[in-house]
Amino acid sequence: MSKKIRDYIFFIFVLSFIVGTTIISLYASGYKFNLSWPPHISRLLIRTGMIVVDSAPRGATIYLNDKPAASFSLNPWSKQYLTTAAKVKNVLPGEYTLKLERDGYWPLSKKISVYSGQTTFAENINLFRDDLPFFITAATTSEIALSANYKYLYIAGPGKIITLKNNEEKTLPLNGRGRWLKNQDQILVKGWLFPVDKTAGINYSQTIGAGANNWYYEENTKRLYYQNDSLIAYLEADSQMSHLVLSGGRYLAYEPHGDSLFYVAAENGQTILKKYSLKNQATEQQMILPNVGHYLFSPDGRPFITLYDDQNKTLYLINPENLAGGSRTINNIISWAWLDDNTLVYNNNWEIYLFDLRQNSASLLTRVGEEIRQIIWNSRNDYLIFSTDSGLNVYDLKIGLITKIFQAEKIGSPVLDDKNGTLYFWAKIGKQEGIYSLLLQ
Repeated sequence: MSKKIRDYIFFIFVLSFIVGTTIISLYASGYKFNLSWPPHISRLLIRTGMIVVDSAPRGATIYLNDKPAASFSLNPWSKQYLTTAAKVKNVLPGEYTLKLERDGYWPLSKKISVYSGQTTFAENINLFRDDLPFFITAATTSEIALSANYKYLYIAGPGKIITLKNNEEKTLPLNGRGRWLKNQDQILVKGWLFPVDKTAGINYSQTIGAGANNWYYEENTKRLYYQNDSLIAYLEADSQMSHLVLSGGRYLAYEPHGDSLFYVAAENGQTILKKYSLKNQATEQQMILPNVGHYLFSPDGRPFITLYDDQNKTLYLINPENLAGGSRTINNIISWAWLDDNTLVYNNNWEIYLFDLRQNSASLLTRVGEEIRQIIWNSRNDYLIFSTDSGLNVYDLKIGLITKIFQAEKIGSPVLDDKNGTLYFWAKIGKQEGIYSLLLQ
């Protein structure tokens, strides 16, 4: 081989090394050659951006504009595609459709923007299972109540308690709306207190007599409140001694709250919310309400007393220390869920709103094409579940996207076990009506 050829080969090698090193250095520094046609000198070398993607669960394949994102490799014959969690590097600036796909889960797509020299974050994305629900038991349209420890399910129509660990059923001697005690495995149904581990319950209504209704068990004091004709009273659960609280009025609704009793009464042509001191046996504060309405107290009002007028679809959030001056009113509301002590989400027929109590303002989150019946907040994973007459849907507040997770002929009464990521609901699927469970993630 002549010296000229050797010099030529050496020159090619050095040039290739310089070009290759330059290209790799530019790539590592976030630059990329733009080979689009027609070429523009000013856009031949572009500083790229990066996308950080993560999902729950992880392991979802990442697509940009329907093309799988490949990891960098010096081997052109080896293609490895990125899955979450991952950093997609050297992405040309522009608008992209980011899509995540994982076997057994609904795919998710969202629009993102990539900017030169910047990182776009698409993290904490929830993916939801594409599964069929599990049939638990037969039941006609019925209200469902989930125990606070997520171990038991009560079905109001047939009066059944389901042990969720093994799906064992226990039928109570009566049916109707039930309320689980928070700190005990017991449920209150029409004046009966039923422990789930015993064959029979305690019939407090037999002690008081016929006509008692609107029962409320306060666990801290072990008082069982009830209404009977024109009175409100309570029974001490241990001694079964009865104590009169109020009498002689027309009481529309009530709720015990610590040392106070809040109640709505019709007096002298007015509808009034009153705060009654159980200790002093006197009315301390009051607030005038609209006369036309059907009022119900709602549990878990956070720092507020929550009073709902289901006739006019109005929610009153009332400061228990200041009835007249500390109330907030939300109109045209069907259901709601608390995110924290200062924020709640609520829906009317077609829209979901976020309400900030500090600002006393509502902002629209989304609008859908079906009437919304109920919303549930998953506090562990920061997403909202909402039901329609025929569908179950998830709205992720962080990314603003809706995923339809299940469709049936009829659906109702969803309740969430957010600890285990399981949704329970009544549904009619084909000719089978009953209670089902659906694993969300």
